[in-house]
Amino acid sequence: MQMEFTYSYIFDLAYHALAHMQVNNPSNLYSEEYIAMINEAKGGQFEDITEPMSQLAEYYNANFERLYMVNFLPFGCQNMDALKYMVEQHPYFTTEDKESFLIPFLELLQKEALFYEAYWKGMYDRSEQAREHLTAYLTKEWEKYKVLGSYFQKSRAIAGISYSITCNGRGLGHYDAFLAVVPFAEKEKAYKNTFLQLLHEYTHQFTDGMLQQNINMEDSSHAFSEYVVLLFDYYLIKTLCPEDLEEYLYFLSPEAESGGPIMTEEILLSVFELPAQWHERLQQLVKDICSLSI
Repeated sequence: MQMEFTYSYIFDLAYHALAHMQVNNPSNLYSEEYIAMINEAKGGQFEDITEPMSQLAEYYNANFERLYMVNFLPFGCQNMDALKYMVEQHPYFTTEDKESFLIPFLELLQKEALFYEAYWKGMYDRSEQAREHLTAYLTKEWEKYKVLGSYFQKSRAIAGISYSITCNGRGLGHYDAFLAVVPFAEKEKAYKNTFLQLLHEYTHQFTDGMLQQNINMEDSSHAFSEYVVLLFDYYLIKTLCPEDLEEYLYFLSPEAESGGPIMTEEILLSVFELPAQWHERLQQLVKDICSLSI
């Protein structure tokens, strides 16, 4: 199963803008640290887009069940014209969505591109060696888990690597590929977390289907879907690659780097509560998948 890597100025431009807008759910990318870094890079020569993005936040939050698609549509777009076409043609959006959020959002992206295009190209050029190292590492790690592709009949695993996504990642459905966007990791010590985030996003693409319901941020369905994917990855790693288990538990410990507590297996199973039949389903699925690697 082939692993492919893609870097894109267009999807990074979208995540760059979204980092300037507060969203009232776990998809939030808002980062004051990122904004400060960007404004320093602008050196007073370009507008801070925090205020114009904040003006769009109320409508975005109120209509998130449709507008969340702006997190995904830029993937695969080669330029702004392609992105505008995707937005215009997408069936999720209403006329009001376009007038109240999408048109001003696209106009803001077009204006911000005067700064960001050159900024992004500079990052891409400077990171050539780091990109090569990250590619080699992720490719090697995926070899241990490629049985997932065989089981789910995926021919490719596509990793979008983003310089501007500030938190977590994004997983996208694709008929013959696992497809996800995760943050770029410049330092080797962050490579493992990057791979585990990638695995998490890939896993969502089949565990979400097991729920057989619409998943949204307004009720418990999104939290439940997260519990399912986190526990599936736990059972998968423990069975297929137990040498990765300690680092997976560290990955689930957001305060560990600052000296906070590190997740244990006992805590994981008590915090992410699922009915017993779900544990049985996940363990049976792991057993079926891993049988292909024997």
